[in-house]
This record gives sequence, C-alpha cells and structure tokens, in this order.
Amino acid sequence: MKKSLAVFTIIILLFSAVACNVHAQFAKQGDVELGGSVAYSSTTVVSDGTAASQSTSLFNFMPYVNYFISNGFSVALSPTVNVLKVAGASDSMTNLDLFVIPGYTFTTQSIVYPYIEAMLGYTSLESGSNPINSGFSYGGKAGIKLLVGKSGLFSIGVTYAVLDISPKGATKRDGFNELALSMGFSVFMGK
Repeated sequence: MKKSLAVFTIIILLFSAVACNVHAQFAKQGDVELGGSVAYSSTTVVSDGTAASQSTSLFNFMPYVNYFISNGFSVALSPTVNVLKVAGASDSMTNLDLFVIPGYTFTTQSIVYPYIEAMLGYTSLESGSNPINSGFSYGGKAGIKLLVGKSGLFSIGVTYAVLDISPKGATKRDGFNELALSMGFSVFMGK
C-alpha cells in the first residue's frame, strides 16, 4: 500500500509539473543537445601479491546528439565504439553500436527534467580471428537531467538493453542483456 501511494504521488507530481509549465528552459522544439563520453581503462590482474605482466585495456567512445522535434519529444543518434584488448591475446575485439533513440523529456519550471527513451539499433562485434557478428538491438532508458548553468545538463539514468551479436545463420540469439546505471554531461542550444 505504501509503495502504491508513493508511486501515485510521484506520478501526480510529474503530471502537475508538466501541466503547469509554460516557460520551459530546456526540451523546446528546435533545441539540440550534444553530449557523450570517452573512457579508457587498463586492468592488471594481481594474484598472491604479484601483478601480471600484461593488462587488459578498454577504450570506449560514445557521442550523443539529440534534436527536439516538438516540445518534449526528441530523436537522438548515439553511435558507440568499444575496443577491448584482453591480456595475453594477440587480437583486440571491436564492438560497434548505432542507436536511434526516440524520447520524451518532461518539461518543468525547475532545474530537474525527467526523461524516458527507447533505443533501437544495430550492434556488431569483430575480432581479428572471428568474422563480424551483428544483429538488431533494443532497449530503454529513464532518468533525470539537471540544469547546470544556462546550457549544461547533468544526467543520471538507468538503461536496460538487449544486444544481439549473433553470427550469420544463427537460429538463436547470442549477445548480452545489459542493465546499467549511467551519468553524463551534455550541453544544449536553442533556436
């Protein structure tokens, strides 16, 4: 009962914020949001106090471009490149994703903008010794964006994605089911 009341209260507050909004600062028709991330990590295994001589490295590049086709409604494009070099392996693996992301951002009169997004796209995995495996991938994301200054946005969200990297001719899916908590920063420009 308490959970239902809390969920109902949150829904009423969100709809009240949307209904009362007349002068939103963000998520207006014509706004463009640019963001993304670049990351590099190197991991070295330590066993019984001794570090391995080789490390595993991961490079991740994920830009994000979002265009608001009307107030609140947007379409984004998000390509992703991951290059993984496992310790001791002669070849690296490259994972490419390309997602089209329709979404809705709830406009408010505060600095908080809740959002929901669907992810539809293509995923491929290539290794020097393996052929390209690829497939249709999909998922969803929900979270909040916080206005920072006049045109910055800090976002936090939860993503669930079903990624398909099946080889050609496969009758069953190979891939990943991914649940992730993410944080990011973007900027937006109005018309």
